Amino acid sequence: MGSTVLAVTKESDPNLRVYAHCAKKKPGVSLIFINLSKDRSFNITFSNAKPGDAGKPNYEFVGKQNIEEYHLRALTGDIKDDIVCLNDVPMVQTNSEDIPAMDPKLVDASTPISIAAQSIAYVTIRDFEAPACV
Repeated sequence: MGSTVLAVTKESDPNLRVYAHCAKKKPGVSLIFINLSKDRSFNITFSNAKPGDAGKPNYEFVGKQNIEEYHLRALTGDIKDDIVCLNDVPMVQTNSEDIPAMDPKLVDASTPISIAAQSIAYVTIRDFEAPACV
């Protein structure tokens, strides 16, 4: 079985910003998607690319572990809202003045990541191996 590499595909649009960096304290890479569009969502897919597709890649995406996703958006959809939702859970204090758990949504690596309009998604791929992240 040959190794696979990561290819991120998205529709071309200046309203979608993507940033990547090595994950901290654990293996993998983290990506931040910022959707500045007021009405358009984006679906991001990870696919296997052949080594010849973009030169000789020096990274490997295994794709067997779940991807960790954190999606932030305004409760009402209005960017000026006072309440933000993390993975559709409003981040408001409980009666004991605690904040809700900030657990990631675990998603199969073959599932597209949906970035809603006016939202931010923080995604960590644990089984993405890049020499720069060692």
